[in-house]
Amino acid sequence: MFETERLILRAYRDSDLGDMLRLRNNPVTQRLMTHDYILPAGIKYIESVQKWATESLFAVIVTSKPGGDFMGLCHLQVPSRKNRDADLGVAFLPEYWGKGYGTEAISFVVEHGFRWLALHRVSLVVYEGNTRAIKVYKNLGFREEGRKRKANWVDGKWEDIIQMGLLEDEWPSSPGVTHRT
Repeated sequence: MFETERLILRAYRDSDLGDMLRLRNNPVTQRLMTHDYILPAGIKYIESVQKWATESLFAVIVTSKPGGDFMGLCHLQVPSRKNRDADLGVAFLPEYWGKGYGTEAISFVVEHGFRWLALHRVSLVVYEGNTRAIKVYKNLGFREEGRKRKANWVDGKWEDIIQMGLLEDEWPSSPGVTHRT
């Protein structure tokens, strides 16, 4: 278990499954988590959560401090260990948006990845319509590296899928980041 100023980041427990389904089945959050159809998640999602918890390099459930309320999740997956490039994933329930919790969790996870997991880079994919997340990522030093144009059909229109990345030697100079020693 890890702690930041306002958060507890801990391992997944089977008792989190209901909260994970609540996060995934919320149409507002689901459209930001996948470019697949917006459908209620069922048994296949349950299997994917269990796989996510065991196969991610670093996966945490984000809870509030001191209450321990489920807020969301954050993880690093490494498709190819040779290149030390991890894919960042993050999702929070809407009631926690706009309060800096995502920034706090992502900052911790990215720093942990560079400092303790020997990552060289952290990559992510974000949808063009998720302007709040794009702003957070840019404030943490992520740079746009590519754009898959009109690749996601959402709310009756096409939007781009944006690829962003951050290198280990860029992290200490990222604006707005408070580093732990």
